[in-house]
Amino acid sequence: MQEIQIKVMQTYANNLEYLAHAHPKTFQKITTLEQAIQNQSYIEKYSLEYKENYFDVMKLSSSTYLYNDNSFKISQQLAQKVNYKKNSYVFEGFAMYQDYEKHRDKFDDKTQGLEGVFPLMSYYLKYIQPDFHMEQIEKFIFIGVGLGIHIIEIDKKIAAEEYCIIEDNLELFRLSLFTTPYYQLNARITFCIQENKDNFTRSFREFLSLSFFRNRYLKYSYFGAHSKEKIKLIKNALSSQNFSTFPYKTFLEKLTRQFNFMQQNYKYINLSNQLPSSTLSQKPLLILAAGPSFSKHLQWLKEHHNEYIIMAVSAVLNKLSQLHIQPDIVTHLDGFAIAFKHFKGYDAKTLLKKSILIAGNFTEQRVLDQFTKENVYLIEELQTNYHEGFNSISGPCVGSTALFHALLLHFNNIYTLGLDLALSDDGHSHAASHKLTNTKYDTSTFNQLTQNIALRDDFFSVKGNFKPTVFTTPLFYSSLYTLNLTIPSLKDKDQNIYNLSDGAYIKESVALYIKDITTHQKIQKKQLHKELHQLLNQYATTSLSSKDRASLHQRLIFAKDIKSMLLSWQQDIDTTNKYNYLHNLITIMLQILQEYTRENRNLITVYEYFFNYAMPIVFDFFNTKELQNIKLHINNINKIVFNEMLEIVKIYESRIENFLKSLQ
Repeated sequence: MQEIQIKVMQTYANNLEYLAHAHPKTFQKITTLEQAIQNQSYIEKYSLEYKENYFDVMKLSSSTYLYNDNSFKISQQLAQKVNYKKNSYVFEGFAMYQDYEKHRDKFDDKTQGLEGVFPLMSYYLKYIQPDFHMEQIEKFIFIGVGLGIHIIEIDKKIAAEEYCIIEDNLELFRLSLFTTPYYQLNARITFCIQENKDNFTRSFREFLSLSFFRNRYLKYSYFGAHSKEKIKLIKNALSSQNFSTFPYKTFLEKLTRQFNFMQQNYKYINLSNQLPSSTLSQKPLLILAAGPSFSKHLQWLKEHHNEYIIMAVSAVLNKLSQLHIQPDIVTHLDGFAIAFKHFKGYDAKTLLKKSILIAGNFTEQRVLDQFTKENVYLIEELQTNYHEGFNSISGPCVGSTALFHALLLHFNNIYTLGLDLALSDDGHSHAASHKLTNTKYDTSTFNQLTQNIALRDDFFSVKGNFKPTVFTTPLFYSSLYTLNLTIPSLKDKDQNIYNLSDGAYIKESVALYIKDITTHQKIQKKQLHKELHQLLNQYATTSLSSKDRASLHQRLIFAKDIKSMLLSWQQDIDTTNKYNYLHNLITIMLQILQEYTRENRNLITVYEYFFNYAMPIVFDFFNTKELQNIKLHINNINKIVFNEMLEIVKIYESRIENFLKSLQ
C-alpha cells in the first residue's frame, strides 16, 4: 500500500510540473483549489479510494462510488469501444452535400458560395462509404475524465496527435492527476476543465483551429458520468464555424461588392473605436430587434416611441410601418437576395425617407436605394480596411451588431427590445412579423440531444434575463457568445444597457420590465436628425486617400504574387505519392496563409475559409484504409483543388483591377 501511495504522489507531482509548464491556466485552477481546500473555504466532496487493486472515487455525502467496479476494467472497456470507423463515435466537422449537379439550378446566392467545394464533396461521397475506416485517428476528444485511466488506455490504442480533454468537475480532475500520467501523453493537448459555456466555446474553437485540415471527423469517448451539455456545445461550435456559415465565395463577394459603393461615393463611417461623448449621448436609445419579445409590447411601443431614438433592425420595419413609427436609425447587414423581403409589403421609401441607414458592406444595392443617399452610412466589416483605419465591430446577427453600434456611437442609456437570443415559452424563435425565420420548435425536445450538426437543431439552457434559465439555439448562442465576449471591452462606465426582453441575459446589462420604465421627455425628431447627421459626418468619408489608393495597388501586387506562386506550385507538385501530395498541400497553405497585413488580409481570409472546407475533405479522403487507385485520385482531386485556388485569386485580381481603372 505504501508503494501505491508513493506512486500516486509522484504521478501527482509530475502532472503538476507538466501543467505548470505546458498548461498554466489549468495549473492555476488546481493550485487555487488546493489553497481553498487547505484553508477550508472549500469542503471536498470526493475521496480517492484504493480497493482490491483498483482506484475508485467515493462521493462523501452519500458514500456512493463513481465506478462502483474495477476502474481499470471499465477503462479497458471504454478503450475497446474506440474504433477507426468513420461513422462510429464521431463528430462531423461540417455537413456534406451530395448530388449537387441535380440541384445547382435551385441554389440560392448563399449556397452558390460553395460552388468550388461541391465537386470535391461529390467526389468524396462517390468513393468513401460511411462505414469505411480511418488509417489514423489524428484528433480525439475526451468528454469526461473520471480518474482518467481510460485516457491512457485509449492513447495506447490510437496514439493521436491532438487531444481535447473536457471535465466540468475540477475536484474530480484533480483526483485524476494522482492516477493518470498526463505528462506521458505524446500529443498536443487542449484542456477544458471546469469552463463555463463561453470559455469552453473559446477553448474548443482553438482546438478546431489547430491542424484544421484534420477536422473532417473528430473521434470521441464519452464518460457516462459526465453531463451531455458539452456535446451540444461541441456541435454548436462546429455548426457555427465562420467558413461554414458564410461560404468563401460569398465572403469574396462581400469583400469586393464594396467597390461598387465607393464608385458611387457612398459615405463610409469609421466605427473602429467608440466615438467621444456628444450632445446625443444623454438621449435614450431604443434598439428594436425581431425576437419574440418585440411582438409582446407593441402597444407600449406605439405610446412611447417618441421618447426614444429608435434604432431598428430591418426585420421589424414592416411592423413599424403598420404602427406608423418611423425609425431614426436602421441597421442592416444581410446581403443575400432573400433579405430584401424585409422591405416589401409596405411603402418603404416613404417610411424611411428621413431614416439613417447604417449598413454592412455586403448590403444589396436595392436595399440602399430604399433610403435617401445622404442618409446612408456604410461600415467596413471584417477589416477590409480600404479606408485606412476604418473598421467596425459586427456580430453574427444584426441585433447584436446594432447593440455594438449603439455602444460605439456612445449612447449612454441603451434599451433593447426583441434582442431575446432565446426561444419563447411556446418555442418561437422570432416575432410573428418576421418574414424569414420565425420558426416554432417543439418544446418537448429541448432537453434531447440530436444526432445532426445544424445551427437550429440542438437546444441548451442559458441564464435568462428575467428567468433563471431560458432555452437557446446554436445560432442564437453564437450571437450571445459574441456579445458576452465583446461588451466588457466596448462599454464605458457611463453607459447602461437595459434589457427589456424575456430572453437571454446579456453580459453587463440590467434586466428591466417595461412597466418599470421611467417616462422620458419626447424627442424633437427634426432636431435629432440634424444632430445625427452632424455626428456621423464627422467620422465619415466618401473618398479614398492617396495612401488608400496605394494600398489597393499593393493588394493587386499581392494577388499577382499568389497567382504566380500557385502556377509554380502546380508545376512542381508530386502526384505519385499521397504522403508527398498532402505535404505539398500543407506547404502551399503555409505559403498563402501569411501573417496579416492591411494589404493581404482580405485574400488570405478567403483562402482560409476555402481551406477550412476543402482540406479536411482531401486529408480525410486519403486517410481511408479501403482506398484504391490512389494515384488516379490524387490527380483528380488535385485538379479540383488547384482550379478553385486559382479561380479565387483571378476573381479578386480582376475586381481590384477594374476598380482601380475606374479611379483613373
